[in-house]
Amino acid sequence: MIQIELTYGNSVVTESINENRAMMMQLDPSLFTHHPPLVLVAEDEKITSTMLETIFQRAGFQVECAFNGIKALEMAQYLLPDLVVLDIMMPGMNGFEVLRGLRENESTKNIPTVIVTAAAREPQDLERGLNLGADDFLYKPFQPHELIARAQAKMRQRKLEEDLERRSRELEVLLGVSQRLNQNILLSDLITLVPDLTLDLLPGSAASIYVFEEDQMRVSDWRLSRKNASSHSAIFDDPTLPAKAQKWLGDKRTARWSAETPFLKAMPNGMVALLRLADTNLGMMIISGEDAYDDRQMRLLEGICSQAALALRNAQLYDMEAQHALVLEDRVRERTRELESAQQLLLRQEKLASIGHLAASIAHEINNPLMPIRNLLDDHLEEIAHYDVPYDKKAMSLIQESLERIRRIVSRLLDFTGKRNEGLTLLEVSPILESVIDLNRKFFLTNKVKIAADLEKMSPIYGSKDQLEQVFMNLAINAQVAMEKGGTLTIRAKQIGSDNVIEFEDTGCGIKPEHIDRIFDPFYSTKPNGTGLGLFVSYGIIQGHNGSIAVVSKVDVGSRFTIRLPIHSAEGD
Repeated sequence: MIQIELTYGNSVVTESINENRAMMMQLDPSLFTHHPPLVLVAEDEKITSTMLETIFQRAGFQVECAFNGIKALEMAQYLLPDLVVLDIMMPGMNGFEVLRGLRENESTKNIPTVIVTAAAREPQDLERGLNLGADDFLYKPFQPHELIARAQAKMRQRKLEEDLERRSRELEVLLGVSQRLNQNILLSDLITLVPDLTLDLLPGSAASIYVFEEDQMRVSDWRLSRKNASSHSAIFDDPTLPAKAQKWLGDKRTARWSAETPFLKAMPNGMVALLRLADTNLGMMIISGEDAYDDRQMRLLEGICSQAALALRNAQLYDMEAQHALVLEDRVRERTRELESAQQLLLRQEKLASIGHLAASIAHEINNPLMPIRNLLDDHLEEIAHYDVPYDKKAMSLIQESLERIRRIVSRLLDFTGKRNEGLTLLEVSPILESVIDLNRKFFLTNKVKIAADLEKMSPIYGSKDQLEQVFMNLAINAQVAMEKGGTLTIRAKQIGSDNVIEFEDTGCGIKPEHIDRIFDPFYSTKPNGTGLGLFVSYGIIQGHNGSIAVVSKVDVGSRFTIRLPIHSAEGD
């Protein structure tokens, strides 16, 4: 604590200076302005001091007096007067020494000082005083109106300088605010930062930001400063508060309230400011505190909100661009998958077309010598039987089986190439499935395989009964082979939209991932004795019916083959 003596009239009072308060005076003298202005008179002659006090009081000033240099310096540091009237010849510390002390102290260095003296009239005295920072010299005797005029001029000059310095500080603060806000491009980070930043720059007990939706009325998000969230969340969490504040603002962009004109009764003082960019209200800031807010603080809040509105809009645009980029990425990925799928389908179709031509040629070349071989073998067997000539029956049987196997392979090749494709007729799929189930039920039961059927009534299609029966039979037999230890084959048929959808689902060994993309390729088989033509031919038959066949499978769980066949449309006739 610092002890000083203050003079009130003819009394001398000792008063304590709180060091924190002195520091606050130093940082912002505007917090301790005097109304009316305060003049400190440092004069050791009581008569002159009383005269100066009277002159200034009649002119509407407050006056405090110090009767020596030491007291004058201490009182100036505590009171921060608007003007110091200083005599040169004083006990303890002369006027020049007081002046030096004033200019060396951060809190008093800018206080206007007028030297009123009778003794220091030499040019070197004037030079010394001006070099030490005196604002004016006045020699005794003087005219009272001249003293008042000079004092008012110096105080006006100082006020202009303070306003300029204050505006410079505000611009520096707003520049710092802009830099901090623009470092945050995420909307969530920004609306968390703004209330905290506002309380860093302005006195207050709570601050909150509200972000509006496009209609400028509904609140899409809001944040209360983390510094005071626990004690004020109930007040600021009112969803009707922004609408009430907009109504209270009217046409104004910024406004403040006090105990005399309350807005939030629970908080005696506060300010409301819109976050406006051009003609759009992006949001709102509300700050409240115990002390009243002045014009300078309201102007600073408006500047903060202007910078916050710009940063908020940038964050919204960044968020929109990010969302748009994600949508574009999803579309690109989807389009890429479609192109890859189309490319794979095209490659498969080209491959199948090439294989089809090759298969037709092979079937033709095999079929030509196959027929005389079979005929000669039949004639030879008849001749042996007629003359009762002994022969190796096992060898002959093996020859016949091999020839029959070759015939079946050629037949399947011809089925795939369409060389034996009879005309399509209007038919129903469910009876064909029922026939396949009836044909295989006993055989399946022998192999411990149950057949479960769920066949719904479906619209007819254009197709070949024999070819579809061949496809269904092939899928059923493949399912039975996959369930060596028994299981269940479920056959479903239902109409979905404009398609008949048929499913063959088994509980067998499944198909390994490395095989599943090749099961419809010709001559590719996972069975030891398979020809690799069953699914290949089935695929070609379904394509010939303008349909599709697909498979999903999981090892040791089972496989599901799904066939889609377009129904007959009367409009297409």
